[in-house]
Amino acid sequence: MKSLFKKSKVRWANELLTDEDMILNIYDHIDAIAKFDCNGQLISYNLAFEKQFGYAIHEFNESIDKIFYEGNSNAIINYFEKALFGKTQKFSTVVKTKDGKRIDVHITLIPAEKCVFAIIRNITVFQKERKELNQLKRMLETLNKLKHICNFYYDAINDIHYFSNQIFDLLKMNARHEQPTLSLNHYLRYVHPEDREMVREATEIAIKEKRSFQIEYRMVQKDQSIILVQEQTGIILDKKGNVEGLVGFIQNITDHNLMKDVLEKEKQLKEIYNNPDVGIWALDKRYNKTLKVSKGIECITGYTKEDFDNGLQWNSIVHEEDLDEYLKNLKALKEGNIVHHEYRIINKMGDRRWIQDYIIPNLDEHGDVIRLDRVITDVTEKKVLEEKLKYMANYDLLTNLPNRKNFVAELENLIKEYEQSKKQFAMLRLDINSFKFINNTLGNEIGDEILKQLPKRLKYYLSPQDFVARTGGDEFILLIKEIESIDALKEKIKQITNFLNDPFFVKEYQLYITVSIGACIFPENGTTSLELLRNSSVALQKAVKEGKGTYHILSHTNSIQSYKNYSIGRDLKKAIENNELEFYIQPRVDSTTKQITGAEALIRWRHPKWGLLLPGEFISIAEENGLITDLDNWVIKGIIAKIREWKKYRIKTVPISINISPIHFMKPDWPDFLAAEINKSGIDPNDIELEITENILLDNTVVVKKNLNKLKELGLKLVLDDFGKGYSSLSYITEYPFDAIKIDRSFIRKIHKSPKNIHLLKTILYLAEGLKLKVVAEGVETAEQLKILQQEQCHEMQGYLFGKPVPIAEFETVVKKNIPLPFDGKGLQDRRKHHRFTFTDPLEAKLKISSIAKRNLDIGVSKVLVTEIGAGGLRFISNLNLPIRMDVLYQFITELLGESILLNAKIVWKEEVNEDLAEYGVKFIFENDEERTKFTTILDTFVTLAKNNKKVPPYKRVIVGDINEYFNIVVLK
Repeated sequence: MKSLFKKSKVRWANELLTDEDMILNIYDHIDAIAKFDCNGQLISYNLAFEKQFGYAIHEFNESIDKIFYEGNSNAIINYFEKALFGKTQKFSTVVKTKDGKRIDVHITLIPAEKCVFAIIRNITVFQKERKELNQLKRMLETLNKLKHICNFYYDAINDIHYFSNQIFDLLKMNARHEQPTLSLNHYLRYVHPEDREMVREATEIAIKEKRSFQIEYRMVQKDQSIILVQEQTGIILDKKGNVEGLVGFIQNITDHNLMKDVLEKEKQLKEIYNNPDVGIWALDKRYNKTLKVSKGIECITGYTKEDFDNGLQWNSIVHEEDLDEYLKNLKALKEGNIVHHEYRIINKMGDRRWIQDYIIPNLDEHGDVIRLDRVITDVTEKKVLEEKLKYMANYDLLTNLPNRKNFVAELENLIKEYEQSKKQFAMLRLDINSFKFINNTLGNEIGDEILKQLPKRLKYYLSPQDFVARTGGDEFILLIKEIESIDALKEKIKQITNFLNDPFFVKEYQLYITVSIGACIFPENGTTSLELLRNSSVALQKAVKEGKGTYHILSHTNSIQSYKNYSIGRDLKKAIENNELEFYIQPRVDSTTKQITGAEALIRWRHPKWGLLLPGEFISIAEENGLITDLDNWVIKGIIAKIREWKKYRIKTVPISINISPIHFMKPDWPDFLAAEINKSGIDPNDIELEITENILLDNTVVVKKNLNKLKELGLKLVLDDFGKGYSSLSYITEYPFDAIKIDRSFIRKIHKSPKNIHLLKTILYLAEGLKLKVVAEGVETAEQLKILQQEQCHEMQGYLFGKPVPIAEFETVVKKNIPLPFDGKGLQDRRKHHRFTFTDPLEAKLKISSIAKRNLDIGVSKVLVTEIGAGGLRFISNLNLPIRMDVLYQFITELLGESILLNAKIVWKEEVNEDLAEYGVKFIFENDEERTKFTTILDTFVTLAKNNKKVPPYKRVIVGDINEYFNIVVLK
């Protein structure tokens, strides 16, 4: 055999290809086939050999082992010798193609007479697949050892799940008696009933759309325990692209300490150590030796395992500001507790980084820490984002001022600080007047620049401890943390407003702005943040109403009305509980027959201190204090009960209208409450009318419209109240199911003053007729107004001309008589027999409450108009609703003939002029005869001069065309 594989002579290719020993169809065999003689010389081969390896016959002029085989040729010789002795040989080896490529092959040597056939099969792909399969097998073996992760394959064609053994632990099943091969429906039995359709739908969509998915759902274990799992599933397709099945993992994520188990299996999950985003570090505490430092540690800190082996201590790279807290947290490790904290480090490049550190201690049998495993993540970007989000949540991005949330937190901290002391602070709410006009005409960029400049000016007049915030739009809130007095606060506010009057220079514009400021004081106007915010808003509304560029301080020491509002707000909740509220009814009449066709239910509060209060004095306070719902429900139940009583005793009834707060129409279930009350009482829904103001319709139109339609379906009549007062959008009366509109009294009051007003009235009546709406005129007080409304055929009227609101018993008497309401047109009569001087133009006076029940008060003043005065008393008109009590003493301060006069008095009678004004009779109280004589001397002189001279003697005279308008523009200071 020494001559085996010796150099051979070249044979002709055509001779080899036509060798008679070769069978013709061998050439098309999938495997390469070659024929060797007994010396190992290549005799012939098939086309597959030439195609797969690229050699031509003339290239085998040397031994084939030197040209073709890769590796140990001695092993090849041994296999060939055994084949020559008649024994088939099979082995795998590596061969070289002509272009030098190495191919894994499997060779079968088949002995024949004086020759050997070699079948050479290319197994490169097979070897690669086997290698990948072995890797996959090892990976699956590793996964099968993980406690919390179950892997599965779902055969979508045959509807069968194949699960790994973890399914038994996951569901607490018995591995001996139960098979982990389930159909989809069978598997869904273990899914929580509420989640089954979600899992089924996710699976079916994945198969239909050929896409993977991730889902979390609950599973029910065999002992009925519920666990939360996360499933991550991929799709397996066949060669044609059809779905064969799904493969995935199911992980129990109920236990938040999963990381501990993962770290204990570090050999099984060592790929984590190669993740640059996560650092894994193990330390032997007994020898203070670093056992392992992953690539992630180096990426995060810049330090290698060698750095730590050479003595680098982790503590040394912790930021000095965080070191104490870091060391404090580590103390928990001695007790075997896991430490999870965040702190800063300084990396090798000198950069500051935020890291999240998760440290797991391992204890020996004595409870001593022998090893620490820690997982470290760089969370710098997360921290930066958190800080940005925190800033955005607490600061206004345009002005960089604190926002409303931040302000409320500061306010509540200040309340806690001040509540145990006698210190006061003030809250100022500031609004830029006509700011919308600036934005609309010059653009938002100019408006934004003003918003940025304004707080800089504000801070000029504030102390460092004061606080400024922007709460949205053009509104700012200030906390003045130290105030000495109301006068000092007024001075500071004046300084602010004066300074803001200076022009703002924005680009090429020189702009002038004014602001309105509302202020309230702690604890006088509230002891909670909610109360103070509400009261500052009320104060701002008053300032805006009083005119642009003004301020209003909501202090009960500032005016009679402010003090009254303060006490009303304090007592209102008790009033509802103590049943201090009463019903008053004002009739509504047909404009032609004067017969009563309906009525409006109003409430009065018989206050123990202030007497009978009108709704305008406490409704807005009820809304601010969150009591309006209770108040409205009280009215609804009371009126329904009264109508039921009238029907029971066969007293004539007319529809009663009830004013409803806008808040009810934002509640989807409110119509159900009303329906239940009506059904329970047994009255007809047509007996009730609901009066709704225009501002209800401005916001939440979808909810409001839905509720109005519900109410209409119940059979209730809907009335649009105060039409002509606000926006008066024609869309409201076309889009919403109203039965009637009530023209606001402010329009009726001036209807006779201009032909334009009459034309507008005609237009309203014409539109209403076309829309089949009834029209009611409110606030009819004069014969002139009545005449115009009758001429224009207004349907119904309501006002003091026909009757003021009266108690229910009195209203019942009027209804029983069933006669037109009387009207004499004489107005109010003089109540005194002795002479009084009547002013052509009223005398302006300041009114002050000096004491109540012998308790002296200092609550500021309000302005009133004196129409008559005599030696014993006077008559005055006011928009205040004042109590008639003998233990309430008043002071009037005015001027006659240039002399200041101060008069002490009691109110002895009251007459309502209209819904806004009342007239009062006053009796003077003189401490001595000298005081009386001094006053009567001045008064007699004034009266004599007034009668004998064409020129009116000097007095604090007010020339007003309309008293109502005067009280609308008076500023209470």
